[in-house]
Amino acid sequence: MIRLTPGQTVFARWKNSYYYPAIVNEILDDQINVSFLDGCTGSAAREHVMELEEALQNLTLQGNWKHGGFFFKGVLASRNPLIMNYNDGDVEQIELSQLRGKRLSPGETPAPNPRKISAQDVKAEVEQLKSLRKTGMITKDEFKRMKKSLK
Repeated sequence: MIRLTPGQTVFARWKNSYYYPAIVNEILDDQINVSFLDGCTGSAAREHVMELEEALQNLTLQGNWKHGGFFFKGVLASRNPLIMNYNDGDVEQIELSQLRGKRLSPGETPAPNPRKISAQDVKAEVEQLKSLRKTGMITKDEFKRMKKSLK
């Protein structure tokens, strides 16, 4: 069992099953009350709270690209500063609050550039890219390059 203390930075599971960075507020038997770095508060079962280093090693990470609300898979190239290498080839310096992750399945290891993407995932990623393009967060050329990298 991990030893947690109030004020400690952790990754805690949110209602959508993703783990997000948070600060421990209170420790109650099997429940941990946290403040997520995005301002939300909540509680998570102890087994759904991971110390920072454990989370960075054992979660499949996604970054909130350009703070736009759209998360893309990638790996951390550096931890100080946090540099995210996205699977589509983009690179961004990010803040801890821009990360989220999913727990790896037993025996699974994070792959830096997974290439097997389901058709459904490709469609979802393309829709996210279209939204980013419409809001002006990415250029037409970036859109084309990123879309092409999905195929």
